[in-house]
Amino acid sequence: MKHKKFHIILLFFLIWSFSFSQQYTNYTTQDGLPSNHVYKLTQDYKGIIWFATDKGLVKYNGSTFKTFTTKDGLATNDIWNILPTKDDKLWFLSKTSSLGYIKNDSVYNFKSDKKDEIFYPIFTSHLANEVILTSPSKSHRLIDNQWKTVLENKFRSDNFFLYVKHSNIKNIELIYPLDSIKIHTKSNESKEFKFKNGLSSIHKRGQITDSLFYFIDNKSYHILNLSTQQLHSKTFKEQLNVESVKYSRINLVNNKLQITGNGFVGVLDKDFNIKNRFDFPEALEAHFGLIDNSGSIWLSSFNNGVYQISKSQKENRYYLQNDKILDLKSVNNKLLINVFNKGFFHYNIKDKTLNPYVTQDDFFFDANFIQQTNTEYFLSKTSIYSKTKSKISKKQYAIDLEAESDIFRQFVYFNNTIYAVFSTGIAKLDSKTFHVEEEYYQNGITQILLFKNRLLIATNNGLKELKDSNIETVRFKNEKFNKSILSLTKTKNQIVVNTDGFGSYITNLETIAPLQKSEFLIVNNAYSNNNSIWLATVSGVLQYDKTDQEYQYSKTFDTSNGLPTNQVNTVFVEDNTLIVGTNSGLISIPLMAKATNQFIDIYVDEIYFNDNKISNKAYFKFQDNNSLNVTVSTIDFSNDKGKTTFQYKLNPIQNQWTVSNTSLINFNNLKPDKYTLVIKKNDKEKLFQFTIQPLWWQTLWFKTLLGCLITTLLVSTVWKVSQQIQKKKDQKLIQEKQLSEIQLKALRSQMNPHFVFNSLSAIQYYINENNYEASEQYLVKFSKLIRQFFELSKQNEITLKDEINLLKSYLEIEKLRFKDRLDFEIFCDENINTNKVKIPTMLLQPIVENAVNHGVFNKVENGKVTLKFNQIDEQTIKVKIIDDGVGFENTKTEKNKHKSSIVISDRIKFLNQTDKWKITYKNEVLSPDLDDKGNQAIFTITNLS
Repeated sequence: MKHKKFHIILLFFLIWSFSFSQQYTNYTTQDGLPSNHVYKLTQDYKGIIWFATDKGLVKYNGSTFKTFTTKDGLATNDIWNILPTKDDKLWFLSKTSSLGYIKNDSVYNFKSDKKDEIFYPIFTSHLANEVILTSPSKSHRLIDNQWKTVLENKFRSDNFFLYVKHSNIKNIELIYPLDSIKIHTKSNESKEFKFKNGLSSIHKRGQITDSLFYFIDNKSYHILNLSTQQLHSKTFKEQLNVESVKYSRINLVNNKLQITGNGFVGVLDKDFNIKNRFDFPEALEAHFGLIDNSGSIWLSSFNNGVYQISKSQKENRYYLQNDKILDLKSVNNKLLINVFNKGFFHYNIKDKTLNPYVTQDDFFFDANFIQQTNTEYFLSKTSIYSKTKSKISKKQYAIDLEAESDIFRQFVYFNNTIYAVFSTGIAKLDSKTFHVEEEYYQNGITQILLFKNRLLIATNNGLKELKDSNIETVRFKNEKFNKSILSLTKTKNQIVVNTDGFGSYITNLETIAPLQKSEFLIVNNAYSNNNSIWLATVSGVLQYDKTDQEYQYSKTFDTSNGLPTNQVNTVFVEDNTLIVGTNSGLISIPLMAKATNQFIDIYVDEIYFNDNKISNKAYFKFQDNNSLNVTVSTIDFSNDKGKTTFQYKLNPIQNQWTVSNTSLINFNNLKPDKYTLVIKKNDKEKLFQFTIQPLWWQTLWFKTLLGCLITTLLVSTVWKVSQQIQKKKDQKLIQEKQLSEIQLKALRSQMNPHFVFNSLSAIQYYINENNYEASEQYLVKFSKLIRQFFELSKQNEITLKDEINLLKSYLEIEKLRFKDRLDFEIFCDENINTNKVKIPTMLLQPIVENAVNHGVFNKVENGKVTLKFNQIDEQTIKVKIIDDGVGFENTKTEKNKHKSSIVISDRIKFLNQTDKWKITYKNEVLSPDLDDKGNQAIFTITNLS
């Protein structure tokens, strides 16, 4: 927003002598005020400035004016007085039938408990969280949303009482002819106080805090402490050295008492003396002043709106505020100011005045003093002005110089000759006639500078120098430098090179280095003094201080220090004062002055959910394609705020801060959840919490119910499928068991003929040997064994006793066949109950048969088979079948042998599949070191049933 700058210029000395002025920002109807007639100003506890006008009530945050009128709920637009309270209410007062306050941009109006009563609250009291409407004869308090009368005096009564709200004081009696007051306590005690010199009339009175009551007229003010019962009387003659003050009043602002009137504003200290007094010029015609919490002054007028001057602006001095300052330069020990199209002015450092020096309606390039000729030269577009002592002479290019050369822009005395800059190079001049003796062509020259007897040339393509009548490039050891140079500034032993958009560099002409924090800035000019450098940039004035032989960035002077703009053309430092030239005039700033930060706070101004404005509502119903638009505002009364920049994040969906340069934040398609919007600027942080409520089908109970239903259906489905799968598995197991039983029977049926074949072979052997007795004996035993075998083979399992008997019968037959070459032993653990322990039928017999026929049979000497039965636990027994025959390894190459071993392995496999048995079987060499190695077959049989 652009505001008018109002300048107060007081003339001193001669007509051409200018003093300083103070720079005010003037707010009028052109800026957003509804009227230039402003009664009063105040600052609420949030820091917002409010204006009471005859056309409405105005809220100002430093960037936006918001006006409240009858359209917003006011009973009248003519608002006299405004009072902020700590509960964030802004009370408005006027002559009307309905008064109240504004809170959160909403107007609340309340009427009297008496019908059609008109309030006239010119003496209203202002407490911490309450106002008491007080007219000349009545007092009202807001009770149950009505203004109720709490005190009423009869017109022209001898006794006139004032209402107070205090724990001990009942009321105050005003004694005419306004020379004293009397307080009455709630314990019916009284105490009288005399006014110093009396009161001519009462301009304002009222309770100003919970314990203070004041009276004020145009000559004095009196403050009564209700708690200590002391009266403090002061006169404006004592405090301000003036006889009277028009429109005087006392206000409570930011928990401090301020006193103001026509021409001044100040603060009351603990003894109620006026401190921090600020006088405003009569030309402003201001009648009311306010000091805000940053120290800035605000003034209201009846015709010109509002004026503001910041704390830093109060300490600064402003000159030529409507003129463009081209350059500041010390010429012949005088600080000269080059003003656009006006010439040069002399700035007196000591008395801070500005005086014309060489002034013409002409554009001047430069001013130079050449000591060798003891002459000051001033170069303009049309002429060369020479000043020796007080005499000024003029040579015009077209007449006196016969247009012999281009326009000269700068003079430097070098090697006993004057060198001048013109548009296409450098000219060597005759010091008396200014005729060109020699020209050196070089485009783009911006400045020439004499440094350590070298004539340096600043160009738009790097730094050059005039050397042996030639223009050569200055080459640096550490880098090639060809940047566009705007100006050169000498320090004690170095040169500051100021560029167009690349910042400033420091060089000793051997190496060159950038000044940190000036990168990519346009640096128009610079000034060096002792161990400091000041850069005139488009971002204010940058100060550098020398530390450890290097220049380090120190601070920046900008609009927060009172500069009218951050675009600085030139800078100069003298007498601990920074003098700055801008397009908006000249300003002097005390170097020790601190920048005033007038940013106060950041807040959420407006919220729209799906284009519906939300007031204090923090709950929104979810909608598809929803949008949340938040307008963020700041309270910032800086002169040059620029764009509003702040950070924000929306928890819980954003973890990182987002930087925004606009006041509007937009969020789309937010899901139902609890959110917290956090906005932050500098050290101020604000939260806005809101909830997007889910629709019924998005609620937790519905999701829980739906989840339970889905889980139930899923479990039910899984259970049914698993039941079907288990049923199929059971059917498959039954089928496998039945198949195993069939296979076991088939195996047993294979073993029966095998055993019979072996036995019949033995009988045939005896018959062939004509040993009828042996064959008969053998046949008897064989028939007994066959009968026993056929009986047991019908069963799937038999007792261990039957198995042992079967094996014993078989071994006895084999012993007959081997003619005593075979011996056997059977050992059974005593702990085994052979009548109860059962094992599968015909499990062991094939292995015993292998031990006889493939072990002992092939042995040259007699052989022995040993059977051992041992109990492992109640369900498990271990069986060892041991023979001392030739061994398994010595017989493994024989064909068609061990067929019974393969059959037994298959049988064990099928038995284990029935889930009734767990049987393991292995073979071990009995005597590895002997020729007849023998064999040991080991069964572990567990009955799972």
